[in-house]
Amino acid sequence: MTLPVEQVTRIAELAAAEQGCCPFFDFRLHLDGPYLHLEVRAPADGGALLTDLFGSTD
Repeated sequence: MTLPVEQVTRIAELAAAEQGCCPFFDFRLHLDGPYLHLEVRAPADGGALLTDLFGSTD
């Protein structure tokens, strides 16, 4: 997911909060100029939850 870099604080706070309830998620934030790239990974059995949260990557 690519977002405006101005969202970095809110996204980092969301990722930290999600780690409290769903520690199997792996959040990666990458700053690239005006963009924030968010990558979220989960084990295979958590894939449906990621799809529910973020939609399909197809």
